[in-house]
Amino acid sequence: MLIYGRRKIRIKKYDDYHVKCENCNGYEQRFSVYQEYFHLFFIPVFPSSSKIIKSVCLNCNDLFNQEKKSHYLAITRTPIYLYTGVILFVVFILAAVIENRNTQKEKSEFVSNPKVNDVYLIRQDDNNLITYYFLKIKNINSDTVELFHSAFQYNRFLSTMQDSDYFVKDETYRVLKSDLKNYLDSGMINMVERDYDKTSRFIIEK
Repeated sequence: MLIYGRRKIRIKKYDDYHVKCENCNGYEQRFSVYQEYFHLFFIPVFPSSSKIIKSVCLNCNDLFNQEKKSHYLAITRTPIYLYTGVILFVVFILAAVIENRNTQKEKSEFVSNPKVNDVYLIRQDDNNLITYYFLKIKNINSDTVELFHSAFQYNRFLSTMQDSDYFVKDETYRVLKSDLKNYLDSGMINMVERDYDKTSRFIIEK
């Protein structure tokens, strides 16, 4: 269930002891500034453009002094926490960008320095028909890399094999290390896995 809407909160309070109440002649005047904001699950997302101010005499509860209201309203700034939603969104985007950059850097390092048992997710595009499959490094001899092919091909991106998939021992491919770099640069290598858990299906070969 999505809980959202508008709320209003007091963002500033001013007690002024220099303004005379026209009703009781007292000098205890309070000015309260309120800000309306949009919320999502009661978390402030961003404020609306308008603020309002209310004034009251603490002696007689009379409302008064429009000129002083304007002064306090003008000097009151919207608190930063009312932009929590916007700030969290920006932080999320920045974190995603940094994470993606680190992932791409790691992927490039793995491809440049391949190791036995590295697993690649390959994206194959044939006449606008996109399929995915896995390759696993079996051996590395000098500049040549020997790879196992997964039994299945997929029509969608995924990060691990389906439960019945495995690497076929009789299906091996030999490529140069430089070919792997070309695959990465062309976008064929979508993912590289190394040091995966021993319970992973990447272990299974038949």
